[in-house]
Amino acid sequence: MTETATLTEHQRFLNRYYGSSRYIYDWTRKYYLLGRDTALRTLLTEDWRTLVEIGPGTGRNLVKLHQRRPQANYCGVEASDAMLEFAQKNCPFARIVPGLAEQADIAGLSGARPDRILFSYCLSMVEDPQRALNNARRALAPRGQVVIVDFGEGENLPSLFRGGLLKWLDSFRVHPIPHKSYRDWGAVSHSAWGGYVTHARLTAPE
Repeated sequence: MTETATLTEHQRFLNRYYGSSRYIYDWTRKYYLLGRDTALRTLLTEDWRTLVEIGPGTGRNLVKLHQRRPQANYCGVEASDAMLEFAQKNCPFARIVPGLAEQADIAGLSGARPDRILFSYCLSMVEDPQRALNNARRALAPRGQVVIVDFGEGENLPSLFRGGLLKWLDSFRVHPIPHKSYRDWGAVSHSAWGGYVTHARLTAPE
């Protein structure tokens, strides 16, 4: 199977997955997509003017950031057609376009390279995470950062729970990324909630 065919098939999966769940997505996910608000609170303590979210879903994170920092410039790249329509309606203040994390023209979205690029429970569903991060990093403004919050490997969770969690995530094509991979890619990462959540940062190339 070619790369193009694989990515197209993955988009079809995303549309099936989110087609009906988008209406209850935020209500149901708040119980297990932990760490998102921690990442947002940290972002709001920092100096940035342009932020792009990869995989904004319903637009929930962008709305929260915009409420606290309405003067900033917001954009998004969404692979799912179903979620794209939803996010555009919820975020009239942002430019949200269809695209894949691995190849989207992130730098050209707003006319200015972003200071922050956010992956919130998105990178673990991307077909090629390393390529996606490389694409994002190249788009950053000088001294900009890629900010990641996602499922961790659960390294400190009870083995039975951890095994069940990873099997359940795999059924939705979610593949938590090891800390070693983040380090190999030049990111700094740390765990929370017993390894259930990973927070990671990747800086712009010099």
